[in-house]
Amino acid sequence: MKALLPLIAISALASAQADPLRDPTRPPQAAGTHASAVEAAPVLSAVFSAGDRHSAIFNGRLVKAGDSVGAYLIEDVLADGVRYRHAGTVRDLHLPRAADSVKKPAAVPARAAIGGQ
Repeated sequence: MKALLPLIAISALASAQADPLRDPTRPPQAAGTHASAVEAAPVLSAVFSAGDRHSAIFNGRLVKAGDSVGAYLIEDVLADGVRYRHAGTVRDLHLPRAADSVKKPAAVPARAAIGGQ
């Protein structure tokens, strides 16, 4: 029996090394999936100007002309947006105009009669 004890210990050690511990709360991953086949559209949050210096918040990062964010190269920071190069194509991305984002009520509420008039 004592001769079998080292063999059992070695066997248990080998099986523990072959199968790493897995987090049971982690969702299963499909075999052969890549991180992201489709890139999300870039997001422009703000543009800043101080004299002749311009910068912007592009995909959550402060950038200026010549900076890179992932696969995006910022070519220029415009007064209301940025010009960037991605996958060999140059594109402009502008901030939304203020008039486009202002919400107006659908109808003006009728005034209630005061004092039964």
